Amino acid sequence: MEPKIRRMTNKYSAVAAVTSFITQPIPGADELIVVPIHYHFAVSLTRHRGVPLLAAPWLQVSKIIWGGAAVRLFANFTLGLVPVAGLFSNAITAVALTELLARYLDGALSTPASPPAVSVRTIRDAVEGPLRRGELRGVWSGIRRVLRRTAPVSAPAG
Repeated sequence: MEPKIRRMTNKYSAVAAVTSFITQPIPGADELIVVPIHYHFAVSLTRHRGVPLLAAPWLQVSKIIWGGAAVRLFANFTLGLVPVAGLFSNAITAVALTELLARYLDGALSTPASPPAVSVRTIRDAVEGPLRRGELRGVWSGIRRVLRRTAPVSAPAG
């Protein structure tokens, strides 16, 4: 993945994570808000690669986005019942889904061959795997850099 796409992925991962973290107490609200964020990310990544929008594998992208939303909703009903764990698991699964979307779309747009099909098992493993293994440390450091760059700088008082 080229550096510009990595930065774009980190930016959208941060937006999805913060949105999921904040809206977690309302069941299903985060999925309804994160789905358009993921579609916007897919359009942005497709445009960045210079591929016409109609040439992108939208059926597979939609499977990732909506299948991921369903898996995240299920995870929200299981882990969401634990007050603090629900907040963080929601954010982590949003980041994992954004990562899966970025890797799939980047790979699909970089080769002329038809993209591979996405299964529910692929989505489930991508969303639930980081929760089990404690992954995404490198992604979180990239997200922190994005948040630091976009945070307003306050003028010194005095």
